[in-house]
Amino acid sequence: MTDILSVLRRRAFWGLDSLKGKPVKRHYEEIRNILENPLDVEAVQKRDGHLSKVLIHATTTVPFYKRCSDFKKLQDFPIINKNLILDNFEGFRSSRFDKMELFPISTSGSTGIPFKIFQDKNKKNRNVADVIYFSGQAGHILGDKLYFLKLWDHKNQKGRLVSWLQNIYAHNVMDTSKKDLTKLVSDIGKDKLPKNVLGYPSFFEILCDFMDSMEVVPKIQGTNSIISFAENLKDKERERMSKYFKTSVYARYSNQENGILAQETVKEPTRLMPNWASYYFEVLALDSNEHVRSGELGRLVLTDLFNYAMPMIRYDTGDLVVYEESKFGPYFSSIFGRRMDTVFDTTGKMVNPHVFYMVLDYGSIRQFQFAQIGKKDYAFRLNAIKGQVQENQIVDYFKPYLGNDATILFEYVDGIPLLASGKRKKIVNEYFEFK
Repeated sequence: MTDILSVLRRRAFWGLDSLKGKPVKRHYEEIRNILENPLDVEAVQKRDGHLSKVLIHATTTVPFYKRCSDFKKLQDFPIINKNLILDNFEGFRSSRFDKMELFPISTSGSTGIPFKIFQDKNKKNRNVADVIYFSGQAGHILGDKLYFLKLWDHKNQKGRLVSWLQNIYAHNVMDTSKKDLTKLVSDIGKDKLPKNVLGYPSFFEILCDFMDSMEVVPKIQGTNSIISFAENLKDKERERMSKYFKTSVYARYSNQENGILAQETVKEPTRLMPNWASYYFEVLALDSNEHVRSGELGRLVLTDLFNYAMPMIRYDTGDLVVYEESKFGPYFSSIFGRRMDTVFDTTGKMVNPHVFYMVLDYGSIRQFQFAQIGKKDYAFRLNAIKGQVQENQIVDYFKPYLGNDATILFEYVDGIPLLASGKRKKIVNEYFEFK
């Protein structure tokens, strides 16, 4: 079924972009050409050219980077992180731009560090083009309805006119009452036109739990794409959303300060394809600045090729990824999230966080959080009734992963609190301090 208004929105968007000189269209075509022909000589030269330009720009207009003016290669630049930028904020701003020309981008501080940077207009256009391209790679056609399930507050909420123009149905993930979820599911069920869903996996879990409890679940039609972001997508939520919405679910990896970094696509549904068109990625060892080998876990360090207002060169995102190589180029097979959300066994070896979801098989557990609270001490925080949880079996199951000398405690809570970002942390490390 075709939505005439969606077609008009799409034509209006590209028409307006054309009147402005096609800034988004040009970015979009370049992104497509680079990502669909990653090993092509022209694509490689284009990426190398962008890297060279942003490095020269940084060393000539950004106070912090002037110390690197005699660089020979990217690795001559220091690795930076949020703390370093915050401590030298003005030193990272390019003198080429007037502050009034720039766009402030703020994060929620869910990692413990509220963070703000500036972006220039060209970077904003690049991000728009990235969103259009990667959304399309999951089946979303520009202009079609988007059910956007995230934290909407006074800082980012959209007015009715803007929502209508952009064809966005904004649902706040804080709204989880029976009344709120009934309306959301009813509205989706009544909407027979092409639609797309973008949201947090933790809210997908709440939504699917609610639909499981319904006596009659509306038949949902016309869903072209479902994309998860901001949190790790586990197989159970992927399968449940796919069942109810009759389409595939793809994971997106992004952050607010940069943009879309990687995503699963229709062509590569099991691999997170890095956005090499807009970023240069390095995956470095946990204990050194050496690049990891294929199949190894490492720290994701990126260079943003398009933010000239505040160049972020060799920026340590704080995330851990598994780096893989193939004949079609490098990709990420897994993303484990922030190091502060990573737990280790009693010998100091990292534990795959996905294993902890198995706790749900050992009783009537509504929600859980797993925390490392000491070098060999761990806790399951469970929203459950103590007598309905098989504690001994849980200890027996998880000790082989954590170590036979691990101490596993149980705490019973009324619920796992939401972060300021509207997300829930399922895995936390309260023992190690990560720099």
